[in-house]
Amino acid sequence: MSADPDQRPSAGSPTDPPAGGQAGTATDAGVPAGVRTAGMWCVWTLAIGAVVYFAVQLAVVLGTVVLTFLAGLLLTALMRPVVSWLDRGGLPRLAATWLVMVVFLALLGGVVYFLQQQVAGQLASLRPTLASGLDRLRSSLVETVGLSPQRVNSLIDGLISQVAPSGAGAGAPGPGMLLSGATAAISVAAALVLALFTAFWLVYDGARIWRLCLRLVPADRRAAADAAGNGAWKTLGGYLRGTTIVALMDAVGIGLALVLIGVPLPFALAVLTFLGAYVPVVGAFVAGLAAVLVAYASGGLTEALWVLAAVVVVQQVEGNLLQPLIMRRTVFLHPLGIVYALTVGGLLWGIAGAVVAVPLTAVLYAIAVALAGRHGEEDADPRPRGLRLRFGPGGASRREVSAAAGRPAGDGAGSGGASRRGGAAEAPGDS
Repeated sequence: MSADPDQRPSAGSPTDPPAGGQAGTATDAGVPAGVRTAGMWCVWTLAIGAVVYFAVQLAVVLGTVVLTFLAGLLLTALMRPVVSWLDRGGLPRLAATWLVMVVFLALLGGVVYFLQQQVAGQLASLRPTLASGLDRLRSSLVETVGLSPQRVNSLIDGLISQVAPSGAGAGAPGPGMLLSGATAAISVAAALVLALFTAFWLVYDGARIWRLCLRLVPADRRAAADAAGNGAWKTLGGYLRGTTIVALMDAVGIGLALVLIGVPLPFALAVLTFLGAYVPVVGAFVAGLAAVLVAYASGGLTEALWVLAAVVVVQQVEGNLLQPLIMRRTVFLHPLGIVYALTVGGLLWGIAGAVVAVPLTAVLYAIAVALAGRHGEEDADPRPRGLRLRFGPGGASRREVSAAAGRPAGDGAGSGGASRRGGAAEAPGDS
């Protein structure tokens, strides 16, 4: 027997909630909606903060492993395009990987050997000149600039002790220094071998490794994870290739300027400029400051001003021409975000953390952008997904729902109808 549509439930109907509400439910009238919302935000903020805190602590504990893997990932982003190009040219991928790896090691070893020979030979003859130049710098900073003599003396004395040791026995390392140096060398060598091993397998078999990782993702989220991973990888590769090209041009420009001006150690300062380009903002400043200090210590104020002008010109060309032209397709990071990324990376892992901080931030930003774009595409679908409509007192009728969705109200039959089992109906988008 059908109920009268005009009949309304009585005041004492069991379907009505209690007057004061039930504590802990969404219908609790004793707690304002704003307080409930603020409480949920606080709970989620604390939960996310706890996860981030423990993740950072784990990254600090496993700092060597994390940095080694990130170094291998950076090497992979540099080597993989060359290996893929050789693979498309007909060379087997395994042979191409070995060839690129051997060429990279030969270039790295050649640069280190040449740098050691040049710096060691020139520094031995320039130590007295650099020491006297640093003494002139001490007097200029104290008398002209007005800095604290104690701080200037401690800084300059430390530099002089590194440039020109005071005695034969002063520079002789003791057993403890030799042991610590050997331990550090072994640690660096082990990290380098592990990074090269990681890069080799990621270059050679990275596609299959990525497919294996995608199997861990639920099937309905696999496409989004794949799109985010591909976007992040393109961002990392573009960032590193662009940074390498810009760093090479900076090193060539400043190196030529140092040779023309006659500053000692031009090759070493050019290599420092090249490496400093991988640390945005701070790296260029440190490399330029080192070149100016060497020029001042060896040739005086005029030579230092010429070097300063050359560094400013090269960096202006880089910032206004090379960066927009070469790195226009990479993810843009605001300078404020770059500075904070460098700060966090430096606090966690030192100089190595500052090197990997910016590309890691760019990758995380690219993943967030890809996931947000994917989510936006899903939200753009006009069909309701997973929407359950309640029928009964206080609920929306089928006619109201159909009118809101722009569909004619049906009788519930067929694929367009909604079942009313248990007082609920599913939207057609769920089928």
